[in-house]
Amino acid sequence: MVAGLAAALALTLAGCGSSVRLGIDRCLPAPLEVTPPGPDAGTTVTISSPPADCDLGYSDGHTYSVTLMAPGTPGAPGTRTPPVEVEVAADGSFSVPLAIPDDFPRGDGSVVVTGSPHDECGKDGTGSCAGYTVSVAVR
Repeated sequence: MVAGLAAALALTLAGCGSSVRLGIDRCLPAPLEVTPPGPDAGTTVTISSPPADCDLGYSDGHTYSVTLMAPGTPGAPGTRTPPVEVEVAADGSFSVPLAIPDDFPRGDGSVVVTGSPHDECGKDGTGSCAGYTVSVAVR
């Protein structure tokens, strides 16, 4: 039982794959991808996601907002790029270029996507879920 709970938690913290069960049925988008991995500041990466394994219920014109974030230091806020809007296909797939500014902090950061079912995780009191994010190490 403990191993099963650990596996479910690992999936949840990894960004929640499609149709992860957290005590309820929930359709979630496929994991995010960053290409190329380990980008340099001053370059552009592509943020994408393949189709979901379930019906997300998206209609024409559904969009996500994509932002690159770097953590701050104690007492100082983090850094974030301006959000980029991207239209999402009905199956949940999308691809969008994201420019990394020359002065973006080097090190570990995250691409954060809003506008997906991940935004609703835990709001109904039945469970929680990691946001729709992927790690990126900026060089």
